[in-house]
Amino acid sequence: MVKEHKIRIDWAGQDGHWWNETCISVIEVFGLPGDRFSWHPHHDYMEFSFTKKKDAELCQILLSEKL
Repeated sequence: MVKEHKIRIDWAGQDGHWWNETCISVIEVFGLPGDRFSWHPHHDYMEFSFTKKKDAELCQILLSEKL
């Protein structure tokens, strides 16, 4: 079983443009969802799941202002 390393960002207080920029930033660094990561929208937050811990840590740094 593959362990997933998750980054969670709350929806609260964010508009559509902000989310577009956030998702674009992740895609620019990690490529399209698939092998390295996936994302899953939930009722109160968006969750990015990474297969490698180092990718999750890099994403956490990339999105540090947004967490």
